[in-house]
Amino acid sequence: LLFTMTITLLQLVILLVCVTWSSTATKLFIGANWKCSIESVEDVDRQVEGLNEMWSSLDQAEKDAIELCINPPFVYLDRVRAKLHKEISVGSQNALDARGHSPDRRNTGATTMAMIRSVGSEWVLLGHSDRRNNLGEKDKLIATKVRAALDEGLGVTLTIGELKWQRNMGLALRTLRKQLGVAAAAVPEGKWESVVVAYEPVWAVGEGATPCSPEEAQRVNAALRKFIHDKVGPEAAKACRFTYTGSVNEINAAAYAALADVDGFVVGRAGLDPVKLKSIIQTLASS
Repeated sequence: LLFTMTITLLQLVILLVCVTWSSTATKLFIGANWKCSIESVEDVDRQVEGLNEMWSSLDQAEKDAIELCINPPFVYLDRVRAKLHKEISVGSQNALDARGHSPDRRNTGATTMAMIRSVGSEWVLLGHSDRRNNLGEKDKLIATKVRAALDEGLGVTLTIGELKWQRNMGLALRTLRKQLGVAAAAVPEGKWESVVVAYEPVWAVGEGATPCSPEEAQRVNAALRKFIHDKVGPEAAKACRFTYTGSVNEINAAAYAALADVDGFVVGRAGLDPVKLKSIIQTLASS
């Protein structure tokens, strides 16, 4: 009888551990990238106030289902973290330099991972198409930043995406696997739960752009998850969250949220409107 009770208690402990791990590992992710859309402390404060009111109006079940991260410009990180609801994460839009293979923390104007962490930020957004295509950031540089962020204890939202000409030439998955593969090699073992991969079809981004179809978003994200499964391992593929970013709004979010391999979104314009952001959160939480 004592042996049976011991086994039963052990099974219960294992079950509780598994449930706890599952609840944190499977939390869906929404990142809101402000870019340079807000350029004054007054507007920052109004935006944060709106976000706090929005978050407080959500049901507890909706809050429990979502990890929300706000990505303001560098100069507002400290202010946003101090005023934003503590259950909402804050992330930087970038770190270190824009060029070269070995970003040097001694360079004038560089913002280090330690600086970002010291003001209470939990995440850093890396590999955004603006930085890849407009500022010339290469895969190796982005991978170096990924490792530096993870070593500092920050989570990484890694954006990857193909240009229109790459898609038209049938090079979409090849391009994405290259971008993801270089970054994946920089992720230490056991750190994949701190990585969010955001698929950003560059041709589907921007005002007036045609969003990537849900079917195509699912095909791509499933291929990316399989790539990590095959190249890194099944635990990494399970721990990493694969999201979609590309003109997501409160109207089309439901179609993407229902997809098996879409674990959330990174939003731009929709993330600047607390009403629209709330709708996206509720849609994702109920999916």
